[in-house]
This record gives sequence, C-alpha cells and structure tokens, in this order.
Amino acid sequence: MKARILALLPATLLSAQTWAAEPLATQKADLDGDGKPESIALHWNEGKGSFTLKVGKASFTSPESGLQGGALEVVDLLDAGDKWKEVAVSSGFTDGDKRIFLFGFDGKSVKPLGEVHSLGEVKGNGIVLSQIWMGFWNRTEKYLLDRKTWSVSRVAQPLYYVGKQAKVKQTFPLGHSRKDSTPIANLAAGTAIEVLAAEVPERQGEEVFYLVKSVTGLLGWTSNKELLAKTEGLPFAGPAPVVDGSPSSR
Repeated sequence: MKARILALLPATLLSAQTWAAEPLATQKADLDGDGKPESIALHWNEGKGSFTLKVGKASFTSPESGLQGGALEVVDLLDAGDKWKEVAVSSGFTDGDKRIFLFGFDGKSVKPLGEVHSLGEVKGNGIVLSQIWMGFWNRTEKYLLDRKTWSVSRVAQPLYYVGKQAKVKQTFPLGHSRKDSTPIANLAAGTAIEVLAAEVPERQGEEVFYLVKSVTGLLGWTSNKELLAKTEGLPFAGPAPVVDGSPSSR
C-alpha cells in the first residue's frame, strides 16, 4: 500500500483572517499521472464553515456549510493500472461530526467523487473501508471507486458484523425478525449472550435491530432499546453513536 500524505493544522492556531487569506494546508502531488506534480491548496472559510480546494489553476468550492477544522490528504484509491491519485478533505474533530470529501483531478478540473465517514482502510484496490462508531461496536462500511463515472459509492449490506458479548440482567424474548416479534426463545437473567450482527435501517429515525445468540445456541432478533435496557457488559466507550444507526445518505 502506498503511503498516505497528511497535512493538518489545528483550527485554534489560525485566526479567521489567516484562514481567509492563506491556505489551511498545501501539498504537491502528481494527481493526473502526467509526471508533473500539481500544487494543491485547501482554503477554509471559518465564518461559513466551508472550503475551497485548489489544484493548479482549477478549483472547487464546497456548497456545504457548518463544517469544522480541516485536513488535506493525498490518497491512492486505485494503484494497479490506474495513473490517478485522489485528494481527501476532512472536517470535524470527533467521530460524531467527522466527514471526508473525496476529489479527483483529470488534468483540467477538480471532480467531487463523493463522501465517506473515515479512511479506515485504503489498500489501493479501489475500496475504502470506513469505520463508524455505534456506541459499543464499529460498523464497517464499504465504498467502491468507479473511475468511469468519477464517483465513490457505498456498497449496501443486509447485515453488519458486531461480535460483542453481554450478560442478561432482565429476561426478554428473541423474535423472528424486525417485523415478527413471535418469541423464538426467552433469555434467562444471568445468562451470557453474543450479539452477532446488526440490521441497520436505510432511513434515519428507524431503530437498529440485533441478531443475538443465546447461551443454548438459539438465534433471534431484538431491538436496540431492549438490548441496552436489559443487558449489561456491552463495551460502551468513546463518543455517542454517530446517529440512531442509519447509514449516511451522502
């Protein structure tokens, strides 16, 4: 995997006037594969919470507002049979407000590719594996680069692996599915369970449901609310979950 180059300047060290007049971060890299490195500069508008990315004489001004901080990173999403490199502009200081905008450069213009939550794993195969904190487990999202359309899109998954253990403190049933709560098993207080997977709704506002394995090996579903209220020992840590569970629509 090719090394990723990172340039980051803390927002607290820069005045609003400096942000407006000088680049927040700069790099030089050959983005279009012509053998000549481009000058890359990230300009941040602190008052609006937005940014302008400049590559050579080309530029892109984000329509977003309310963004915080700023970092500039050169990445190589696809290094086999592909001459281009990409630019990542990140915003936010915690897992809850983190956003990463990806861009390409075709030699003439800056092309917005899409957005990911994090650059958790980039191996140069056109895939980005992004980690999103869900309160007691990390949700792994897969994003795929399409060079023909100059876009990065999320690959939908029916379930997300969780793999966390807990102890039942108050008995509750495991149902057949999100929509069918007919009990498969009633979990006894004091017994161990394993949370195997999560069904995360596409629409925000809908609850996450978990596939749970009982101590006797039976599998069934329970809601996020039921799981959190009637078990103990789940490894909660760090910031609150990003959202109620829904994948970002961005």
